[in-house]
Amino acid sequence: MTDTQPPTVDDTYVEIRRRYISGLFIQGVGGGLISLTSSYLIFQQTGRVALVALIVVMTNVPQLLLAPVANRLAHRLGGPKLYVLSWSLTYSLNLILFVLGLTGHLTAFTLLSWYLVQGVTMGIGTPAAGLVRTEISPPGDSSGFNAAATRAIASATMIGLLLGGAVLAVVGPAWVYLAAGLSGVPVVLAVRPVSRTYVVSGSGGRSRLSDARAAQRTHPEVRAAFRFAVIIFILSGYAVTIPSIATRIGDRAIIQSVLQAAGVFGGLFVVVGVRYIHRRSSWVAVQRICVTVIAVCILYLGWVALRDHQPIWYLATAVLAIVPLGFSLNLDTAILNGAIQIAAPVEARAPILTAFALIPVAAVPISQVIIGNLADLVSLPFALAVVGGLTLILVLVPHRTAARAAFTALDDAHLFPESGLSGAMTIGAIEAAGLTIPDQVLGPEIAGVEEREI
Repeated sequence: MTDTQPPTVDDTYVEIRRRYISGLFIQGVGGGLISLTSSYLIFQQTGRVALVALIVVMTNVPQLLLAPVANRLAHRLGGPKLYVLSWSLTYSLNLILFVLGLTGHLTAFTLLSWYLVQGVTMGIGTPAAGLVRTEISPPGDSSGFNAAATRAIASATMIGLLLGGAVLAVVGPAWVYLAAGLSGVPVVLAVRPVSRTYVVSGSGGRSRLSDARAAQRTHPEVRAAFRFAVIIFILSGYAVTIPSIATRIGDRAIIQSVLQAAGVFGGLFVVVGVRYIHRRSSWVAVQRICVTVIAVCILYLGWVALRDHQPIWYLATAVLAIVPLGFSLNLDTAILNGAIQIAAPVEARAPILTAFALIPVAAVPISQVIIGNLADLVSLPFALAVVGGLTLILVLVPHRTAARAAFTALDDAHLFPESGLSGAMTIGAIEAAGLTIPDQVLGPEIAGVEEREI
């Protein structure tokens, strides 16, 4: 005898979810290919870390400027229709790079110009991915669906990054960009049926992006999640140094593939980490540990870059540092995404998700430009030492009482009914007591970084 129940009859998105997850995987492989190829080509042509950072700047600045427009479009068209529109345009743009590659005009300038145009098409659809996932999530199992989506993106991106160096060497960049464009077709086709049947609600008035700011003033949990997110996405800017680290080991693109894949590899274990930590420790304590690991790993990368090493040893030790670094960044991001889903009031949910999705859009390019210029003007070890050192100081500074109280409130949002628990606070014990664990979704998709739907 089991308590497991079949899907309810009104769950009309079973097949769409299956196609959506499959589409995310195919899309993730293409995203990994294009990420590796673009950063490798720009650094090889210019030798400057700061110009690699401009990839994120060119992509994200239009998204910041178009945020109010994106919020209005999401309110008028609905998430599914906006998703199909924005991502169809985004993937079609890959044909431009395909033609430029075939004609020999694929330079750092044309690549960065292309990313600027892509930023516009992505900007109009900023909240679409999160709204689509909210719409098609299965009743009572949104956490499982988001976990499956996260695993699909992380594993596919890692595969794309690992294959990127070899594919680039064999077929050249033009065909890589064509493949990346085609990889987005399945996920767009998966969402299209939803866009036809989705009914845009006209109730609740018109939401504005300024509502997110008002929610921060009245909800300390939302304010704390936003502030912690700014910190973690600034730290993720270390990734701009990976092409420079790779060239210190060797000139082959496969080296950069391995290093970038190591950062994504940690994302495969985030869901396991969240389940293990849940109810064993407070999220504030977990965040402190994550930031400590990030600081130590970045400092170690800076120390290794300061000295001459054998290439194979340099590669191995860099991978060993980047794997826990990537895991900590992904875990902290997952915690914050879950926190904002829990804390966001229903009446301001759309603008809050839009504003939260814009945090990496602003923080990552600023961080990468600063780190990149430090690496170019002084040295790579100095840039990494500054980031790691400041992060370590941040860990040593006591958390503000308000932030601690806010995140404690988020923990309290997951308190379960105490009858029948007998003091047990683990997932297994709670399920054994016959009680239901509230869903904790991983949150809106973050466009513009690795875990976005590329």
